[in-house]
Amino acid sequence: MSYPNVSVISALELPPPSGHPDRARMLSMLANDMITQYMIWERLPDLEQAILLHREALDLTPPGHPMRSWSLNNLATAVWTQFQQLGRMPDLEEAILLQREVLDLTPPGQSDHLDGLNNLAVAVMAQFKQLGKISDLEEAIFLHREALDLQPPGHPDRWFSLSNLGAAMLTQFEQLGRMPDLEEAILLHREALDLTPPGHPMRSWSLNNLAGDMRTKFKQLGRMPDLEEAIWLYRKALDLSPPGHLRRPLSLNSLAIAVMTQFDQLGKIADLEEAILLHREALDLQPPGHPNRSLSLSNLAAAVMTQFEKLGSMPDLREAVLLHREALDLMPPGHPGHPISLHHLAVDLEIMFLQLGKNSDLEEAMSMHKQIMSHLGHPEAIRGFHGIAYCLYMRDTKSGAEISDQVWEHFELASDYIYASPTIRVKSTLIWVELAHQHKHKSARQAYQKALLLLEQCLIRFPTPELQHNFFQTVQGISQLASNGVSWAIKSGDLKEAVEVWEQGRGILWSKMKDYRYPIEQLKHKSPVLAEQLENITQQLDQLTTTNYAGSEALSSHVLEQQITIKRKLNERWNDLVREIQGVSGFETFLTIPSFASIKRVASEGPVILVNTSQHRSDALILYDVESDPINVPLPDTSKGLKVGHLSDDPPQSSSLAHDNGCMDETIQKVISQLWEYIVCHIFHKLDELGFAKNSRIWWCLSGKLCALPIHAAQPFKEYTDPEQQLSQRYIHSYTSTLGTLIRAREGIAVKERGTAPRILAIATSTLPKVYEEIELVQKVGCDVQTLSGSEVTHSTMTNSLAKCPWIHFASHGHINTKQPFKSSFELHDNARFTILDLLKANLPNAELAVLSACHTAAVDPDNTPDEGISLAAGMQFCGFRGVVGTLWAMEDHIGPILAKEFYKIMLHPENQNKPVDFKDAAKALKAVTKEMRRSEELNALHCWVPLVHIGA
Repeated sequence: MSYPNVSVISALELPPPSGHPDRARMLSMLANDMITQYMIWERLPDLEQAILLHREALDLTPPGHPMRSWSLNNLATAVWTQFQQLGRMPDLEEAILLQREVLDLTPPGQSDHLDGLNNLAVAVMAQFKQLGKISDLEEAIFLHREALDLQPPGHPDRWFSLSNLGAAMLTQFEQLGRMPDLEEAILLHREALDLTPPGHPMRSWSLNNLAGDMRTKFKQLGRMPDLEEAIWLYRKALDLSPPGHLRRPLSLNSLAIAVMTQFDQLGKIADLEEAILLHREALDLQPPGHPNRSLSLSNLAAAVMTQFEKLGSMPDLREAVLLHREALDLMPPGHPGHPISLHHLAVDLEIMFLQLGKNSDLEEAMSMHKQIMSHLGHPEAIRGFHGIAYCLYMRDTKSGAEISDQVWEHFELASDYIYASPTIRVKSTLIWVELAHQHKHKSARQAYQKALLLLEQCLIRFPTPELQHNFFQTVQGISQLASNGVSWAIKSGDLKEAVEVWEQGRGILWSKMKDYRYPIEQLKHKSPVLAEQLENITQQLDQLTTTNYAGSEALSSHVLEQQITIKRKLNERWNDLVREIQGVSGFETFLTIPSFASIKRVASEGPVILVNTSQHRSDALILYDVESDPINVPLPDTSKGLKVGHLSDDPPQSSSLAHDNGCMDETIQKVISQLWEYIVCHIFHKLDELGFAKNSRIWWCLSGKLCALPIHAAQPFKEYTDPEQQLSQRYIHSYTSTLGTLIRAREGIAVKERGTAPRILAIATSTLPKVYEEIELVQKVGCDVQTLSGSEVTHSTMTNSLAKCPWIHFASHGHINTKQPFKSSFELHDNARFTILDLLKANLPNAELAVLSACHTAAVDPDNTPDEGISLAAGMQFCGFRGVVGTLWAMEDHIGPILAKEFYKIMLHPENQNKPVDFKDAAKALKAVTKEMRRSEELNALHCWVPLVHIGA
């Protein structure tokens, strides 16, 4: 193939000599011709020559020249094109500077102002994608909004700005996890779709944009209608890309991925088969030589491998291997996707080895993992370390040999590989944990510690509680990590370490939300520069972590290599920065495992009992004295420990039992008697041995499914049980989500003057008649009571009033959200909701005591919130309330008044004005309430008093 002769083209359009008034215009026209030639033949020297010509033209149009904005825009476009080709940041930075000057020279009202806004917005968005600076994303959104304002309804190009702004809002949602951003993206893309009706050339693009939004919404909320709509939209987009259409392969691929997601949800083989057919057609449309063929090969291989996993057909496995081999051939050494392509093929070969037992397959897989390892500094190199470890493990297991030390050494190398995402590192470490514990290898201790620390790094990268919770649900092995780590430490005889592991892993979402916000805010006061640097680097890593290095032919290899280099440098800087922060006075333990010395003071006011059930063993650890080591109380064998967990599979709060109190009481009786048999009787006897007197305070800190059960009410169930043998009567019980929250609840408490009482906020939103009787009783307690009821209970009044009143009494409905526990809520006026997330955002400097006289306020979903105990009551504790009274399940209306009357009688003790009011009396007052209820024939039933619990100090 011959190329045009550049010198001939130049001669035909030779610009006038220097000083000629048309020279700048002719230089620009010649440069644009060179760019056209570059677009045709993709010869970089043509682009470089065009840039030189545009620079000379710009020099000839100084500030004030009528053609300067045209010259600036020409040069900006050429430099932007060079950035897209080479991925060099100086080119992008120059393009942005040039576009800013263009925009300055085309103020609002000029015809070119809209183009200037769009061009600058696109360039700034590209800078955000390179560096991850939220300020760039915010500016791009601002510019797109301004462009949209210039295209009101009726403007022929309004759909274009709607689409651009919608895409930017989706990106902002992916960064910050704010649902309003996603909802706005959907609204914008719906309007854009309306403005690209059937027959419009960009309708397919609009359909795909909205489909992507709905698939993202499905991933967040798990609602099948959203996924179904996404699939419907993708199908419509595909209909507009018939055979022969350039966008058909992309539409086939998008639809296939969405249908595959539906298969993952519903398990219908028909969906899997359709996804495979779609991927096959996309591959057929991308023959050898097509730039996106490797991506289609990889997608089809993954779908075929899934079919093998479901149906066990060896031809599927063999085809997946062949497809991945061809994909690897298209990504040779030097290609950014080479390491991940090696990994995919190596994994297939490992599965082939497990199926056929051929050592050659395992050896080839190991050879590929070694090649991956050689890409030091590349984020995907971690897969090589992990792959070698697992291949060696399979080899030793098959031969019956002792597991080689090299297995554990390579797992450790993967865990420590700082250039990889913490998410990938923690997944590898969780496999190390499982295998080391299973084989009783000494490295298990180190593996547990690393896994817990990596989890903390993962959480820093997920900016919202919802995204953190979603992450926990998608990573296999997290739910049992802490409890298994505790069991390992106990088995090893190190009870102090067991407590440290407990606190590091127990309630990790709660504690990290609080602990990260707390020290980062403190760090801002002590070292604002370090705090800002940590937040900036975290945001940049968030962006770069999502980069997929396989099948990225659409992007310049220079851009991908630059992203890899940036990410490597950011990871190095992040680790250095953490070490710097740990060197700041007061931050020595930042992102480290808490020490037993800092935890043991939790037992200063009474024993704290940690109950740990795991697949390996079950134990209770009692912290009973600040000067003593913990005491271990081994619980019955593992099978019984697991049986306790299964009690929550049919919990007392089940809605199916709510209408039948007799049936409900039978269920409660079964639960509390088995809790006694399997757990509590052993602890009860140990507390007796330690000499804790009647009415001593004790605190429970529970793990896993136990969080959903009323362990405080456990007793050997007989019709007339000796009260001395009833745990609920012998001691005053409280719960705590973590040891750290209990310690904080006791710190910095101001002693009130004798005879004073706090201001109480009484809230009533329910229409149930007993609610207002309950509030009237609160109003008569003899202190300052502010009341909000009915239409007064709005989101804003709730937020403002909570900040002013140390005590609150909430008489309303509580709603538990099993799918999104952070959306569990209090019901406000007109069915509005005040969620756990709202609580976490609140600033409550004076918070002390919350009495939640509502349904389900202490209820947790043990399946969706492993080891977290995410409830409204726990949310109150974490947002600042030092003590909380809540309910484990539905509370009957007539219980509210007796709770209010008897509770505040103890709390405010009018008969003893000399005793200072103390929120710490809440646990004792609640015990008095339940004792009074058990004296009543009407309220003595188990379902009335058992669900009432106290949490906190």
